[in-house]
Amino acid sequence: MICLTFDTDWMENRDIERFLEQFPIPGEATFFLHQAIPALHLTKHELCPHPFIDSLSSWLPGLEALSSNLPVAPKGVRPHSCVFSHMIAVQLHQSGYQYVSQGMSLYQTGLSPLRHPWGIWELPIYYMDNMDFCTPQNWPGIKHTVFDERVIDAALKEKGLFVFDFHPLHIALNTRAHADYSKVKDRIIRQEASPFDLVFGGQGTRDFFLRLCSAMRASGQRSHSCWSALKALGQPPC
Repeated sequence: MICLTFDTDWMENRDIERFLEQFPIPGEATFFLHQAIPALHLTKHELCPHPFIDSLSSWLPGLEALSSNLPVAPKGVRPHSCVFSHMIAVQLHQSGYQYVSQGMSLYQTGLSPLRHPWGIWELPIYYMDNMDFCTPQNWPGIKHTVFDERVIDAALKEKGLFVFDFHPLHIALNTRAHADYSKVKDRIIRQEASPFDLVFGGQGTRDFFLRLCSAMRASGQRSHSCWSALKALGQPPC
């Protein structure tokens, strides 16, 4: 079962509108929003908050502000940079959330939802775009192949849960390596340039995402939202 998920970091509403138009999603996805993005409100996709946590004592108001802008009360959360702790799990459970998707079991097959002891589910991440293209820099000695076709093949052919985490920003840019993002980050954040105007050529995140979507359509597989997958696989309380 494949779940396509998207973290909206640094994408404005205009850019998400263009992303949805230019990159049709095969099925239902989950978007984790860093700010209000009205373009997503009328779609079929699951919408959840993507809060920035810099203090365990003062992050909940930011989460509540993000959630209050969503058309439907969210079931899940993915903190920015996948910040997570036991205390955060307890707070999420007390706030009524059912799941978090932040644990990275990259490229591991046979995954399934797991129960945290603090009353909340985990949907582990199988693939994350920026971790993929940063691995040669972070682990230069392991001979990692970026945008490996075997990642797609395993998700289509093997049993288990396959949560893909993409950033529309990197799909728009066709980010090939961390150096690409470093070159344009300031223009996007400070000058409000659209990433669609700063596209890199060659084999990058955009190409990999399009190959995944094409392979899913060819095999008849459609993406599930995290919540629908969790209900099917984990049988959470409703």
